Amino acid sequence: MDAQLPAVDAWIADALAALPGAVTVPYPDWGSQTFQVGGKHFGRLGTAPGGERIVTLKGDPDVNSSLVQRYAAVTPGYYANKRLWISIAIDEASVPRELVLEALESAYAIVRASLPKRVQAELE
Repeated sequence: MDAQLPAVDAWIADALAALPGAVTVPYPDWGSQTFQVGGKHFGRLGTAPGGERIVTLKGDPDVNSSLVQRYAAVTPGYYANKRLWISIAIDEASVPRELVLEALESAYAIVRASLPKRVQAELE
């Protein structure tokens, strides 16, 4: 693995392992690790311009807006659609780990639901 890619923390890796068909795919061109299901991205672990580690996750626009307003460490998606994606500074103490895990599971569910029924069935 490329040393420049951020390492996926054990607590995130454990959460991903519990999601059927979820995989982590290195994305060296972006200096990130992507989270995918059925070949579609639902998240990305990378670094923001300020150097902090962020996880960028797909989400419901209303929930995303609420999280951005509530937490300074949650911003509209970095290098992503600002309505559909949020970036969370995962090393920021003000952001509960549970919030990150819930957002990760939600992102997975959104993308999994958009996959063809045949692909969804193969993930069981």
